[in-house]
Amino acid sequence: MKNVALVGVGPHAKRIYLNYLKKHRVNLSFIVELDSQKDNVRKYLDENGFKNTKIFTIDDKFRDAEHLPEDTASNLLAVCKTFEITHLIISTEPKAHFMYLELALKNNINVLTDKPITVVKNMTSLSSIEKIRKQYYELIELAKKSTGTCKVMCQRQYHKGYEKIKEVLTDTVNKYKMPITNIDIFHSDGAWEMLHDLEKENHPYRYGYGKLFHSGYHFIDLLSDFIKINDSLGGNKKIVDGEVYSKIFTPNDEMNILNIEDYKRLFKGQNIPDYYNENDNPTFNKYGEKDYHGLLTFYNKDGFTITTANLNLLHNGVSRRAWIETKDFYKSNGRIRHERINIEIGHLLNIQVHSYQSKEICERTDDEENVGGLEHFDIYFFNNPLVDDKPFKKIHLGDMYSDKEKKEFLGYNELSREVFLNNFLNNKECKGDIMDQALAIEILYSCAKGVHNYYQHKNKTEKIKIRNEYTYRFIAKRLKEYSKPYNIDTEKKMIKSGIFYKDIYTLYNSMNFIPNENVYEVFLSIDDTKNVAGSLLHKKFKNKYFAILYYKYLEYIIKNKKISYIERKIETYV
Repeated sequence: MKNVALVGVGPHAKRIYLNYLKKHRVNLSFIVELDSQKDNVRKYLDENGFKNTKIFTIDDKFRDAEHLPEDTASNLLAVCKTFEITHLIISTEPKAHFMYLELALKNNINVLTDKPITVVKNMTSLSSIEKIRKQYYELIELAKKSTGTCKVMCQRQYHKGYEKIKEVLTDTVNKYKMPITNIDIFHSDGAWEMLHDLEKENHPYRYGYGKLFHSGYHFIDLLSDFIKINDSLGGNKKIVDGEVYSKIFTPNDEMNILNIEDYKRLFKGQNIPDYYNENDNPTFNKYGEKDYHGLLTFYNKDGFTITTANLNLLHNGVSRRAWIETKDFYKSNGRIRHERINIEIGHLLNIQVHSYQSKEICERTDDEENVGGLEHFDIYFFNNPLVDDKPFKKIHLGDMYSDKEKKEFLGYNELSREVFLNNFLNNKECKGDIMDQALAIEILYSCAKGVHNYYQHKNKTEKIKIRNEYTYRFIAKRLKEYSKPYNIDTEKKMIKSGIFYKDIYTLYNSMNFIPNENVYEVFLSIDDTKNVAGSLLHKKFKNKYFAILYYKYLEYIIKNKKISYIERKIETYV
């Protein structure tokens, strides 16, 4: 039986995690919450079918700590052992993510965290931006040593529309050997946080982070997945470098288009909060951005452009909010979503996503799949005749789901979360592994430095570190084309072999004698958990001495060189 603990009971956890756990009758053993929230949480649990769920509280002064205090961590771990916790779900404000991820990974507990993976205070400062990148790689090292899994809830990984798009892109890139050349991503969630809302603690602007580290992370994740599709191509088509030029729209910028007097005029007749009479001209220096705009370019080894991308991520978009009184900041404050994606593979293929809401979730009816509906999501495919005789195809997202899947329906994004949770809690192979987030983190890191540059009045691009052992995963699929065909009928005698482990890769070095040919063969193979590329850098020798020398050479590069070096040697050799 699965025993689950949930950290944080905010609006998101109530709508997604508690709803899921109740629907699927998963044992929620206990909740972790702040001391100040204990009574409210107890009341909510009792009223919603979780009377047997216990509450473990921590002192409010540790709400933003980087590490749990030693005695608190010890007590929490003891409670986890008492309840035999197998899975931990983290749904706190992101500043608290790191300390719970650290606890889970160090103690081999399967853990799932909401996005972003971590943040800290003062996110417009370079030191804080560096810290979240450092924290990510610290978590990677913990994850490598842990027997528990670590997943990041980016639900579009299981969204059938985006799964189909990735499938078509992958097949087209591989078949026609042409990379994705342009990616345009637009997202607006109509989150109209007014001047008196900006001190909020839920995704707080006052700590220096806004759209980029809020819903924007989903689209950084999506962008990184599209870029990784190009990894199936080598040579001059392979992306090895990148850069981003960033612009942002801040609360201070907004004050110049919507000031105190404008608020009083727009909401005349409503109960205007005292804030607007007590502040004539407030300033919001180094607050998080409302909108983020990024122009990204990805290059090959010779500096030629392979892929360009645009990120237009908005909070400051059309909203249904027509009231000045704050309701909440999750789903009942006028938020509506507009989502548009445009992807080109040169002259061969254009894929577009169009998803536009015109009302809030509370206004749901039985028909929500047309333009303006809560579940509107259409995919357009425009084809060159070389790719498909049909110049245009359209997929309506609703047609990809069965009536059974739509039962007790909260939405297609929520269905994607449900699949994610099913796989996570049942220990199935699950997308969203923390190691797969490296490229997203590197892109996010460089975009965040663009926010810092804005506040420092620096107008410059930032490099994106495209390649390390985590950003460039699963190279075996591409390297399979360089594998030597293996004849199973050929008699071989093993002379020497070695197995070496490097992060996610397993590398094999082999030397065989082939009696029928009276030769020695030497090669290496790479297994990256998804695919195996065998008999790479394969050579045959009449002389055993030269075969041993070559074997030792391959052994040396396996032990001392990075995977990228081996990859370059393979391409050069071929």
